[in-house]
Amino acid sequence: MIRPFQPATDYPALADLLSADAPTAVTADELRARDAELPPQDGLSTDHRGLLTGHGRIRLVQPGCGGDLLAFATAWRAPWTPPGDIASLAVSAPGRAPAWLLPLYDGLERWAREAGASRLLGELADGSGEAPGEPDNHPLLAGLLLGRGYRVDAHLRTATAALDGPLPTPQPPPGVRFGSLATTLVPGPEQQLHQLYRETLRDNPGFADTLPGFDRWRAEALDGAGGRPDWVFTAECADRIVGVTAVRATPDPAACHVDYTGVLRSWRGRGLARALKLHAAHHLAGHGVLTAHTEVEAGNVPMVAVNSALGYRWGPGHRRLVKEL
Repeated sequence: MIRPFQPATDYPALADLLSADAPTAVTADELRARDAELPPQDGLSTDHRGLLTGHGRIRLVQPGCGGDLLAFATAWRAPWTPPGDIASLAVSAPGRAPAWLLPLYDGLERWAREAGASRLLGELADGSGEAPGEPDNHPLLAGLLLGRGYRVDAHLRTATAALDGPLPTPQPPPGVRFGSLATTLVPGPEQQLHQLYRETLRDNPGFADTLPGFDRWRAEALDGAGGRPDWVFTAECADRIVGVTAVRATPDPAACHVDYTGVLRSWRGRGLARALKLHAAHHLAGHGVLTAHTEVEAGNVPMVAVNSALGYRWGPGHRRLVKEL
């Protein structure tokens, strides 16, 4: 039986479900705190073209017999989500057959259609089997969803690199100096970075959203969890930031997450991205960071090549699914 999420009772069971296959556990209090930051009421509307705008969400669960949750699904849109789009996510307890998730996907699709959405975006993790010898259900679920009208829009892969070995010396193009957001002297560095993100994200095949306005972008990209101005590494020419590698700290002081690397179009093809990532790696290794993690769209051929050349080892990721409504 599928029913709506009940905030009064479901947070502990949801925390257990979301933590089952996650590298780090989440608590019920953390989930409550995240939800407390969201508007208490939906605010969905349409623009002058009749496309869905505003914000809203739905949460559905499949309860078990003992107060646990066998599956959870949610669909939402934020104010900065592209008009017409709604994002979604569905997860099930380990070992559950993929067909059990289909009623949840149907419930999300009904809500999206009733809200007036044009597209429903989903996310499906790459699988490697629940345990050695057990079947991998992720391709089975992908096949079921493709048969119901979804298509694969992007494939994001994880990658990991060791920073405790010898690293080549970075060689920036002539006229470029490396710095960081903490040390830069260029005018309006944060505004420059926001514009650089805006220009470079357009060329990333894994990017589906629109970039939020400056204040929201700053809160997420610079001030979010693990954000450090001295780990936002910049490539500068004269008074302009022409490239960036933004790195976040993680709960493990020996590990970091490379959040974003971008180079302006006019500076591409000169080895700047590789040199900038090497500069960041030298700095991080010198401060005790031993491992770098990142995520790259499989279709972003230049960045895949850069990371491969720097010794990143590729792991599973997730596919973004799209259904036209």
